[in-house]
Amino acid sequence: MDTKRLIVFGGVIAAIVIGITFFSPQPQKKQIYGETKPIVSVSTYALLEAAQAVSGDAIDVRSIIPLGSDAHMFSPNPAQVAEISKSALFVYNGAGFESWAENLKNALPGTTQSVDMSRHVILMKSEEEHEHGGHTAEAEGEETHHHGEYDPHYWLDIDNMIKMTQTFDDEFSKILPLKAEVFHQNADNYIKQLQKLKSDYTAGLSECKNRMLVSNHDAFGYLAHANHLEDISVIGLSTDEQPSAKTIAEIIDLVKKHGIKTIFFEELVNDNVAQTIAKEAGVNAESMQPLENISEDELKSHQTYLSIMQENLAKLREALECH
Repeated sequence: MDTKRLIVFGGVIAAIVIGITFFSPQPQKKQIYGETKPIVSVSTYALLEAAQAVSGDAIDVRSIIPLGSDAHMFSPNPAQVAEISKSALFVYNGAGFESWAENLKNALPGTTQSVDMSRHVILMKSEEEHEHGGHTAEAEGEETHHHGEYDPHYWLDIDNMIKMTQTFDDEFSKILPLKAEVFHQNADNYIKQLQKLKSDYTAGLSECKNRMLVSNHDAFGYLAHANHLEDISVIGLSTDEQPSAKTIAEIIDLVKKHGIKTIFFEELVNDNVAQTIAKEAGVNAESMQPLENISEDELKSHQTYLSIMQENLAKLREALECH
C-alpha cells in the first residue's frame, strides 16, 4: 500500500471511528447465555489460535482478516473498522506485516486497547538487510518497526508462539481479572502442546541429508533459523514482488548444484514462480502453510496451528531426506 493510499485510508478510519466513539462510548460485549463477553479482535491466524486457546469460552475472539485471503494484501473496509472499534482489545501482528494497523490503532476509541504482538517476541532482521540472530523488539524501540527491517513471520518459531500465548494470558487477565486463573491454566495447557511440537521438530530435523529450505516467498525464515536450516527464497517479504529472470536462473542453478528435491510455495499465494523453477530444475513443487491465514476447508476439517505445523514437519522431512 503506497503513501497516498495510506493517507486516504487513515483519513477514512479517523472519520469512521470519530462517529463510532460519539455514538458508542463503551466497547460492546457479546451476550451469550446471560453472560457478557468482551470482544477481542486479532489479525493473523496464529494470533487467533493463541488467543482462543487462552480465552476458552470467556472472551469473544474475532479474526479481522477473512479466511482464505492473502493476509499480506488485506486492508479493512469501513464496516470492518466499525466492528474492530467495538472491541475491548485489538491485537495485531506488527513488525510491518499489516500496513494498515498503525493508522487504525491511532484512530480507535479510548475504550479499545491495542497490542502490537511483535513487541513481545524475538524478532530477526528481514532477508533484505538481515544478519541472522534474534533481536528483542522491546530493546530496539518503536522506531525500529518500519516495514522491511524485521521479518514479521515470527510465529513460525515455536518459542515465539509460546511468548504470544503468555502475552494473551497477561492481557486477558487484565480484561477479566476474575477469570485470571482460568486463563493461566489454559495458557499452561497450550504451552505444553507447543513444547511437545518443538521437541518433534528438534528430533525430526536433527539428521537430514540436505538442510536447504528453498521457497518462492521469504515466509519461512524463523522456522529455518529455529531448526538450523538454510533459508533460500526467490522473492522477499512482499507476495506481489516479481523476481527477475536472473534471480530465477540463479535459484535453478543452486537447486541443481545442491541436489535439492523440493521447492516450497506458500499456500494461499500464487505458485507460478515455484512451479516454473521446479519444472526447469526437474524437481518437485510442494505447498507449505505459513499460518498467516487458513482456508475455509482447513477450518472445516478442524486444522490448527499444531496440526498444520506437524504437516509442515512431515513435508520438510521428506524434502530434506531426514531420518
